[in-house]
Amino acid sequence: MASIQAIQGPDKGRLFEMPDRECIIGRQSATVQLTDNTVSRIHARLTLKDGRWTLEDAGSANGTYLNGVKVVKPMPIKRGDQIRCGSTLLVFGGQRLTAGSVDLDENGNLVDAAIVATVPSNEDSVIIPTPEAGAQAIGNLRILYDLISETGLIFNIDQLLQRTLDKVFDILKADRGYVMLEEESGNGGGRNGKGGKLALRASRLAEGSSPKDIPISRTIINEVMSKQIGVLSSNAMGDKRFTSGRSVHDFGIRSAICVPIKGRSRILGVIHVDCSISEHTYSTEQLRLLTAIGYQTGLAIENVRLYEAAVQSERLAAVGETVSYLSHHTKNILQALSAGIDLVEMGLKQDNLAKAKEAWPIVQRNLQRINDLILNMLAFSKDRQPLLESINVNYVIRECLDLVGPRADERGVAILSDLDDLPPIPGDSGGLHQVFMNLLTNGLDAVADDTGTVTVTSQYDSMNRNVVVLVGDNGPGIPAGQLEKIFTPFWSTKGQSGTGLGLAVTRKIVQEHRGRIEVKSKVGEGATFIVTLPAIEGGDSGETRTGPAGK
Repeated sequence: MASIQAIQGPDKGRLFEMPDRECIIGRQSATVQLTDNTVSRIHARLTLKDGRWTLEDAGSANGTYLNGVKVVKPMPIKRGDQIRCGSTLLVFGGQRLTAGSVDLDENGNLVDAAIVATVPSNEDSVIIPTPEAGAQAIGNLRILYDLISETGLIFNIDQLLQRTLDKVFDILKADRGYVMLEEESGNGGGRNGKGGKLALRASRLAEGSSPKDIPISRTIINEVMSKQIGVLSSNAMGDKRFTSGRSVHDFGIRSAICVPIKGRSRILGVIHVDCSISEHTYSTEQLRLLTAIGYQTGLAIENVRLYEAAVQSERLAAVGETVSYLSHHTKNILQALSAGIDLVEMGLKQDNLAKAKEAWPIVQRNLQRINDLILNMLAFSKDRQPLLESINVNYVIRECLDLVGPRADERGVAILSDLDDLPPIPGDSGGLHQVFMNLLTNGLDAVADDTGTVTVTSQYDSMNRNVVVLVGDNGPGIPAGQLEKIFTPFWSTKGQSGTGLGLAVTRKIVQEHRGRIEVKSKVGEGATFIVTLPAIEGGDSGETRTGPAGK
């Protein structure tokens, strides 16, 4: 199975496993789905035929480039080639083995190996020069430094292991490579000297190599894990211990290196690479280098696990804080809703329809508050890409004005609008509707009854090709010390009547449209929120649809 990894763009760091068939790259792909808005829905196509992959452009707006050359016809692609789609840069990986391709010979009946050399797994495994290879130790240090630099910012264990294995293939000749980790069971793992159950976490098959399964010696793995050493081995024909081993005759003679992945206190797993002796025989210095890589990989894995634990702890703390905020706010809404329902029921029981009608707006208002809260929670908690259509922002604004109009009339608040002629923009009408509803609702909450005014203005900045919407009010304004906090989640000036999610969600949606939101305010002079949206997105695929909002 081949793979492809994003090294530049919004999806940087993501690794996509490719099925052994046609693979689509694009925003609506089921295999390599990118979130980059400069990538077309169906941007490029990778096809496997006779064991070789080819790349072709699928009629994308911005084109597909292979190693800097525009793809105008199907082109062959190999491991390490770079694919550019819009602002995303991808690297094509070689054929990888699946988990089912690892065959451990548990009883030593199929394959075993003679140990040629061993190296202890510790911080000195690469830097102690031998008399015959002092300069080589310095070169190994450089390789190790490069690996640490490349993997230092990877916070996903599977990606870390796959990148480490790719680096091993860059510096060692190998037919196969595996990284296996012990399944965590809380019993100390490999300290028992026999090794626990191993799970394949990364694999690699050299270009042109057969994916035929070849057993790996569990005896060697046990030796590596129990003694914490790197092992160079060979299933030599001349070793009488292995004359009955089927693998010697069926699979030929192989040279292999197996090294421990060692954490701070225990063995976490192993790295195993091998190749046919007819192609290459590993040396003691290569064993020393791979042993050092295994040692550094163990430290990197534990760092990732510490990072994940810290993130989980922060997430749990944030969840607790969120639940506290939202449960308190929801309780207030439900209390008001319950009171409104009681009044409606009282009016109905007394056959007093006028009293029921008088109480019904209380129910409606609090149902709307619950709906707004749920929408804001969903928008805030979920990473999403806007569904871009060709829309006219004025259409969305007028819809929002119609919705807030009755509430404004009820309070005697004037809502004034001055909407300029605007060009259509690529936007998500549902998301922008939520933006302007939040801003209008905040404006209504800020102003006083009977004397309050909320103004909405739209205009086109032709110089910068931006649509600008201003929502202002004549409320009390925002103190200078609070201006930097108003977009902070769960921070609110409304006391118990606000969740502190509205403006945080508003900014998130605007940023998803590659726009920006600013606020200008002085105490006693009201506040104005300025939303700037690009009328023409830089590098957009041009695949916007004209919906009803474009009228």
